[in-house]
Amino acid sequence: MYVIDTSGPGFDRPLELLEACHGRIEDRLAMLEHLVAHLAQRGADADAREAARLVLRFFDTVGEQHHRDEDDDLFPRLRSRAAELGRPEIAAVIDELERDHDTMRLQWSRLRALLDMLARNADASLIDEDIVGFCWLYRRHMARESAAILPFAREALDALERGALGERMAARRRHAA
Repeated sequence: MYVIDTSGPGFDRPLELLEACHGRIEDRLAMLEHLVAHLAQRGADADAREAARLVLRFFDTVGEQHHRDEDDDLFPRLRSRAAELGRPEIAAVIDELERDHDTMRLQWSRLRALLDMLARNADASLIDEDIVGFCWLYRRHMARESAAILPFAREALDALERGALGERMAARRRHAA
């Protein structure tokens, strides 16, 4: 049985919420890596199917919402602020992170099909190299955000901009429900 901690900051602290989401993403990446070992040792038992369902549900909802928070709201605001403040390196990092999102979505679509088969108790084998690549890219991506983007956001966005960001993030989730 897998238990996931969902406590953390709220939409009134959107930058902290985005950072806390990285911790939840890391939990699911570790679960995905563990799933490969579990399948090799115990096969597609109930625990493996439950783990597949949890990973699917997370990346289909929370993971996609997190990317949209960044692509639709955070990154455009930060790109504009970087231009105003003469910080072209921030725009370059944002460009890289947006490309990462495209690559992660493509990788996820392949993994998603296999995890869905596993969750439905169909014969599915997960390809370790695909999972390793997916996890590596996600971790590198989160490290870049934590090192460059979130510190710049804390520096560049005032309380009003952070409030608007949090409101957009909350609205996205209300509409998804």
